[in-house]
Amino acid sequence: MSTESASKPARAAGASKKRGKAKYIVLLGLVVAVVIAQQTGLLGFGLAHLRAATFPKDESLLEYVHGSVPGVVIVDPHQLDLNALGAEGGSVRQHIERTRDDIKKATGIDLGFDVDKLVLSPSIVVARGRFDEQKLAARLAEHSYVQAEYKGVKYLLRAGEDAIAVRDGSILLYGTEPELRASIDAEEAETSLASRDEVTSRLAHIGWDRPLLGVALLAESKPSLRAILTGSTGPRAVTVGVSTKGGLSTTAAIDAASADAAEELRKLLEEKRANVDALKSLAGPEPGAALAEIAKRATLTVDQGAGRLTVQVDVRPEELERLAKAGQAAVGSLGEMYKNVRLLQLLAPGP
Repeated sequence: MSTESASKPARAAGASKKRGKAKYIVLLGLVVAVVIAQQTGLLGFGLAHLRAATFPKDESLLEYVHGSVPGVVIVDPHQLDLNALGAEGGSVRQHIERTRDDIKKATGIDLGFDVDKLVLSPSIVVARGRFDEQKLAARLAEHSYVQAEYKGVKYLLRAGEDAIAVRDGSILLYGTEPELRASIDAEEAETSLASRDEVTSRLAHIGWDRPLLGVALLAESKPSLRAILTGSTGPRAVTVGVSTKGGLSTTAAIDAASADAAEELRKLLEEKRANVDALKSLAGPEPGAALAEIAKRATLTVDQGAGRLTVQVDVRPEELERLAKAGQAAVGSLGEMYKNVRLLQLLAPGP
């Protein structure tokens, strides 16, 4: 047997060992990458982003909102396209970035990275995401927040002001102490907003696949016979969904007592949007003109069977910027407009 023939099996064995070693190195690299992604939150963020794109519906967050609230606004950062809110450096984008920075400085929570979905209601703020309870407690201790507990749920309290709780590292609750406790009670007793079909069905009608979704209940969900027969009552509920693909695209579903009432409302809105002078008088010359252009493009349709008026409005990024600047000039700054929102009072105190 020649030397060359004998060396072939040896070379093949060596190559096989190298390939096996390479596989182990790749596998180890993947494990390390997953661990790093888990520790930094990238894994959770990636999974949440995928879930937002494929399964955006998340009614379980409503279980932390008491059933008596008149409505909620739901924000999904994963579906938000900032380009639709104007150019980078514009008024709207600057305000969003400033708010995000202020909240991160105060709490360590990044609204664009750590929060997957946010529910705002008059009584409680609920967020789903990735939250470190110990780090939050350490940061808020500097703001005189102390540990408290209710029915086994620990939370941070600033006496006489507000409270914040992290549950299982994935749910954050914020409100006054009575409101936070009411949220805990509602979840336990199953008397939350999630149990109200008039809320969940309206949200489903508009669709959860939007970065901004809200519903407001204005009257009893079921009208009286008199209200149905006369058709003279106002809206009973308003549900709004906003998409940010190519600009702001807003769908508003207004539920009336009857088809006749919905048709009367449509006629009234048609008259209002045709009155450009009234819009200018209400909002000012420049924003009024922008509003008139937006209103002109809007579509209004009535679903006779449901007694529902649907309004579709599209706002271009440049129009939004014009309206934002006009509003900023009128009130001093967009930040001032949000000072009364309790979440920002805690996390982003005014300049």
